[in-house]
Amino acid sequence: MEGNIGLIEIRRIASATEGADAIGAAMQLVAHSSALVLDLRNCLGGAPEGAAMWCSYFFPDDQVHLNDIYDRTSDTTRQYWTAAHLPAPRYLDRPVHVLTSGVTFSGGEDVAYTLQAQGRAVLVGATTRGGAHPTARHAVAEHVLVTVPTARTINTVTGGNWEGVGVVPDVPVPAEQALDAALKALRPGI
Repeated sequence: MEGNIGLIEIRRIASATEGADAIGAAMQLVAHSSALVLDLRNCLGGAPEGAAMWCSYFFPDDQVHLNDIYDRTSDTTRQYWTAAHLPAPRYLDRPVHVLTSGVTFSGGEDVAYTLQAQGRAVLVGATTRGGAHPTARHAVAEHVLVTVPTARTINTVTGGNWEGVGVVPDVPVPAEQALDAALKALRPGI
């Protein structure tokens, strides 16, 4: 984009296994940009391993503990760290803006919340939907499903998560104005 700003729109956070090549290809395309906008406004969720892979591109190594997911049924905690090896160059020392909306959910919220909590991105847009707890579905009747939280995400910086409250942007604007607001901030002289 004008001003050498990269833009990646993410609609689903693929698992690290199935999405590594596509995530790497996207990051390779913006590797030489001066700033980056991650558009998560229509991201409906995805895998926590994929969220950790996306976040890994914005940190220098595999030493950043991003978050944990505590599973109540097994009484276990799974840790998520930045990846040691990535299929494209890391995106360091350049500004990153993340666009959010009331549609952004689950894995998209994970990326937004984690980058915001780590001080690695500025969030622009609307507060997200608020789905941080993995769930299980149980049929209680022929046409009725009950969704029950079985685990909870724990951010290593905040000690909390976005369940029920959403991820609150740093720059609140209507979602349809988020890209323009981010671009204006990233290229103030243009």
